[in-house]
Amino acid sequence: MTLPLFDSHDGPDRRLFDDASFAQVRRGWYVERQALDALPRHRRHLLEVRAVAAARPGAIFARESALALAELPCGDPRDVFTIGSASTSGFAACVRHSHAVVSDMDVVVTDGIARCSTAYALADLARRGRQVDAVAALDWALRTRVVERDEVADALARQGPRGRRRAAWVLAFADPLAESVGESWSRVLMHRMGAPTPELQPRVATSIGDRFPDFRWERPGMRPLAGESDGAQKYGVLADANGIQPVDAVIAEKRREDAIRETHDMVRWMWDALLNPARLAAKLALAHLPVRTPLLPGW
Repeated sequence: MTLPLFDSHDGPDRRLFDDASFAQVRRGWYVERQALDALPRHRRHLLEVRAVAAARPGAIFARESALALAELPCGDPRDVFTIGSASTSGFAACVRHSHAVVSDMDVVVTDGIARCSTAYALADLARRGRQVDAVAALDWALRTRVVERDEVADALARQGPRGRRRAAWVLAFADPLAESVGESWSRVLMHRMGAPTPELQPRVATSIGDRFPDFRWERPGMRPLAGESDGAQKYGVLADANGIQPVDAVIAEKRREDAIRETHDMVRWMWDALLNPARLAAKLALAHLPVRTPLLPGW
């Protein structure tokens, strides 16, 4: 859903700052508060990008902001990212600008808004952004076939040297089998804490048919361990996908878990464990997976 933006600088909308039914997205730009409150946090960055585009018509959006325009996961950036013009300030009004020269082949214009191509933005995020966000975005792009890995590698070759090794790691680590942002974050954190590499989306034969948990580990002398990363919206998504009520989705997921437990032990975690990696480390250690450290500086 695209929310209409209202400009309070002039015209009939100039008094919106006095109207409690409107919320400010950026200075001078407002949306209806009720609609904004209903919008998921990760979608709000797109509103911020659109507000900057309206205020700066010639801007070329980069990194997370370009990915938001392309409807890919972009994390939860605090700033809007642009690229190109040497005359633009490096940082002003929560817009971070890179003076790097970007060629026409790496720029896409949609609905009058210019952005870096998806491949270029993914490579740039992999160089300079957080690993969890870069891997999540690239996993998603590979799974949905928005880009191929070679396209991102080619775009990386046209960028500066800063962060090239970080980006090369992201390119090698990304996996289209990861089916959600939570799974992607989990993979990065497990790697950083030294947990064994899991098998992704393994087929598990059960009494109610084949099921596919997010992760699986073989443990010598023990039953295999299945792992599930549950986002807070998981059951709502399952309900929508199957045309059922959320409570029925919860019941169906419980039956699925019970079936997997016929042959596997199971460990589950939610977003709080991803935002506080020591909790994830503790869960994995309790499930008898070796973990080197729960301390993840710079994650």
